[in-house]
Formats: sequence, C-alpha cells, structure tokens
Amino acid sequence: MGFVKEPKNKMILSTKQHETFHQRLLMLFSFLLPLLPRLAILCIILCGLNWLLSGTLYRNFKLLLKPIPLLFIGFYLLYWVGMIYTSNWVEGMQRLETKLPLLIFPLMLFSFPLRSHPVNSGRTLDLAEKNQTFNYDSIFPVLISYTIGCLIASLYCMGATIIKYFETGENWMHYKKLGSFLGFHPTYFSMYISFALFIVLFFLVKNYKAIVLKNKLGSSILIGWFFIFILLLSSRMTILVTALILGVSFLIWMYWNGKLLKGIGVSFFAIIMLGISLKTLPGLKIRTNATIQRIEQQSKKQGVSDPRINLWSAAWTVIQKNLIIGTGTGDAQDELVKVYKKNNYERELRENYNPHNQYLQNTVTLGIVGGILLLFYLSIPFWMAFQKNDYLYLLFLALISLSFLTESILQTQRGTLFFGFFQSLFMMQILNSKIVKSIKKERHFKKVSLQ
Repeated sequence: MGFVKEPKNKMILSTKQHETFHQRLLMLFSFLLPLLPRLAILCIILCGLNWLLSGTLYRNFKLLLKPIPLLFIGFYLLYWVGMIYTSNWVEGMQRLETKLPLLIFPLMLFSFPLRSHPVNSGRTLDLAEKNQTFNYDSIFPVLISYTIGCLIASLYCMGATIIKYFETGENWMHYKKLGSFLGFHPTYFSMYISFALFIVLFFLVKNYKAIVLKNKLGSSILIGWFFIFILLLSSRMTILVTALILGVSFLIWMYWNGKLLKGIGVSFFAIIMLGISLKTLPGLKIRTNATIQRIEQQSKKQGVSDPRINLWSAAWTVIQKNLIIGTGTGDAQDELVKVYKKNNYERELRENYNPHNQYLQNTVTLGIVGGILLLFYLSIPFWMAFQKNDYLYLLFLALISLSFLTESILQTQRGTLFFGFFQSLFMMQILNSKIVKSIKKERHFKKVSLQ
C-alpha cells in the first residue's frame, strides 16, 4: 500500500528499520495479548510511535479514504457521534477508550501494511515485484507469535492449577478458576484458544504434504491440547461454536476431496466423543447439567430461565424506545438497569449485566444504524474473504460472529484488542493483494504501450 519513494528529508531510521520495528512490535503484541494485555498495549503505543515517525501515515493517507478503511474507521467514529446525545459522559468516555483499538489498528495497518520481504535500494518494495498470489507470508510470523502466546498462557494456567491443588486440595482445573491466574474470563480465554487452534489446524492442512512427520505430529498434539483446554474452560457457547466450525469445515473439505460419506462417519464419531466429554469432565458436567435442568424447568413453566433470556428481553425493550439512534454511547447500561428494576430482574441488577449479545448491544447503544453498521462490518469482510479464498479469515469471522450471539465482546478491552487487531490484520492482507493486482495491470499496460 502506498508504494512510493521515501521523502528526501533525512530520517533517524531508514524505511527498512521502521518496517522491521513494525513487524517485531506486532509480533510481540500478538504474543503478549493472551498473557499480559497491559504490556501488549505498551507494544501498540511503541508501534504507533514508530508508525508516525516512519511517515507512512502522511504518504499513504489517501488509502484510508477508500471504502473498506472508511467502514472500519467509521464503525468507531459512530460511537463518537453517540456522545452528542448521551447524558452519562463518564461512561461514554470509558466506552470510547475501551473501543480505541477499533480505530488504532485500521489506521496503522491499512497505511503501514506488513511486508513479506526486505526493503531494498532505499525504496519500499511491493508484493507485485515478487509476482506472487495471495498468501499469508507477511502475517505468518504474527500468527505464530500469537499461537505461542496462547500455548504458554494455557500451560501457565494448567501449572498454576496443579500447584493450587497441592496447596488447597481443591480442583481449580475448570471454568473461571482455570483462567483466573491471568485474569481471563473463560469465554474470552476459550475464544482466544479456539482461534489459536484454527491457526495451527489451517496451516497443518494447507501445508500437509510439505510438512515433515515430526511437525505433523507436533501440530496434531497442539491441536488436541488446545481443544482439551477449551473443554476445561467449560464455556458452553465457545465449545459449541468451535465444534460447529470444525465440523462444518471438515465436511466441506471432505466433500471437495470426494469423501463426504467418510467425513460424515468421522463427524458422527466426533460428536459421540464430545458428548462423552460433556458428561465426564467435572466442571463441564456441572455446567451442562445445570443448563439441561434450566431447560427442563422452563419447559414445565416453573419460572426458571437462562439469565440471557431476561437480558435479551430487556435489551429489546430499550431498543424499541430508542430505535433509530439508540440511547447514546454512555447511556446504554443505565437504560438497561431501569428495565431490570422495573421487571425485578434481581440477578441481572446485582451483577449489572450487559445484554450478552453484541448485535443487541450495538443496537441498544447506537440504534438500528449501529446494528446495521455492525452487520456490514462483519458481512462485507466475510464476502471479500470468501472471494479471495482466505479460509483462515473466514474461520476467524465465523468464530467472532457466532460468539457475538451470546457475549458483548466489544464491551471489554480483551475483546476489542482481539477483534480489532485480527479484523484489521486480515483485511490489510486482502487490501494489499488488491493493490498488487492493480499495479500488475498498470505495469503490463505501460509495457504494452511502449512496445
């Protein structure tokens, strides 16, 4: 993006050095993201300083005025618009701060994309010069760093649970206790681990014929470890989402290879094994049985329901009163609390729950405009990834889109850092490939004209 010559004025660092720092800091950020988010934020601050000093923002500013960058940036700016008619400015400013990664990452990555090759002759080389098609070369180191970070985070928590067991005799190897050592809510932790699992599985399948046996074995063990860890975290929705995405992806892959019946058989066996796990693992068994019990009691009209039903009902009540522009950036929770009080939702009021659904959360806050913009924010990249055969991006979007159904992911820092970064990283790759294609056509046209 922005394949132009460097400014003539002297800079402290060369373009090559700026690009190297850019990549290393993004790798460090992705590594620290599941481990120490505060240090990860420091990496982004340093990366932002490097980005500004490199001058790429000024040289490539026009690239940010194209439709996709405007969509990404506009999604965040709409929350600023919501500040115009909000009454709770303190809460509103906190929401803006939490969602800041949704602005920073598009600005930085779209104007300063990662390269899969060095800089030469004092000029930024473009991907067209390598005559290559769309691939993951430029973002592969970042994805690997993230996967390693998730592995260390899971091993650290597992080790801490073992130590706790010997100290207290209690089982810490499930649900909130397992992720508490890193301050991780199980839903977010399992979402992080699930995406790491997708990364390892994707590159294993993609390069299966070229990978040596020991690496195949190591990747398979890592996939198994991640899946077991997700089961131990006992986040029911993430387990369901991960199993569903893996199952559908596997059946599509088997269909393409002419082995659909075999794929159905393997899937059926996997479902049985998952069912056994749900009934065997202690923490997961308790949560599964509790869910079944609530469903049975609700079917018998005993007045017991999943708390999310009340939350979604309250959110819909607020939406109906503020359909077009919503409550404003800072007033969403205040309006929900009023409904909780009116309907005597004691637990929801006590825990100060949000709607636990990002689609409803956006519509409550910013009205139908915000709800539709969120759908565009997900569906347009999904279609572009589908056209480009960017299967890993499709897996990420599927994970996020389904997770949005039961969690307000973008209400937390861990959620916005995760979504904002990888959403921008994958889209950066697609936009870069589009520019490469246009440059190739332009150069070919000039060459033909000269002849």
